[in-house]
Amino acid sequence: MTPEPGLISYTRKHRSIIAAGIALAFLAQIVLILGIRYLPIDLYDKLFYSRFIFWGVVALLFFYANKIEKQPLLLWEKGSSDVGFFIIAVFVLYLISVACGILSALPRLFGMHENDKVIKMVQKVLTGHDALIFFMSLTAGVTEEVIFRGYILTRLTKLLKGKYLPVIISAVLFSALHYGYNSLQELIFAFLIGVAFGTFYQKYRNIKILIVVHFLIDMISLELATHLLKK
Repeated sequence: MTPEPGLISYTRKHRSIIAAGIALAFLAQIVLILGIRYLPIDLYDKLFYSRFIFWGVVALLFFYANKIEKQPLLLWEKGSSDVGFFIIAVFVLYLISVACGILSALPRLFGMHENDKVIKMVQKVLTGHDALIFFMSLTAGVTEEVIFRGYILTRLTKLLKGKYLPVIISAVLFSALHYGYNSLQELIFAFLIGVAFGTFYQKYRNIKILIVVHFLIDMISLELATHLLKK
């Protein structure tokens, strides 16, 4: 496998370290989230405290990348800094996210039963709590992009041959993180977003755009959902 310009060519030992880092990045989130789920506290507190898990995982990966892998956490930060490109990319990616939302709803439109219980519970708890919605959206935008695109995707690209397989695997892992909602529509949406964002990051190497779009997706959808509940 030809090494990417500007990056080291991994030995077998390096590849093992990278693979362990990918497993750590995903499993640490799952284990800690499950731990929060079974704490004897209400859902509002679970939503609040669970956000710190993602910030903690980013800090853990920063340490792992710098001290164990001996390389930066973000390997692909060489994207365009043009303001016009930034604005257009945010707009286009958000439109793509809307298309992903429509596609993810197709099973429901064709009569498949969708379990909305968990999502509706979360929306009900968040109603009237704009500060928590902002905090959750900001956390998701920054930490999930850093973890799944900035860390996992870049390492998979170094370990696997081919351009598309790393994107697909990182999207599957990103979708699996949303399993707790017990919603097929949410899983499909997360997978499609993972593919779209992963493809964009491979081509343009600009994670800041992904962070902004991810934040907007969560912030707007949660605000709209809770506003409709108020009505």
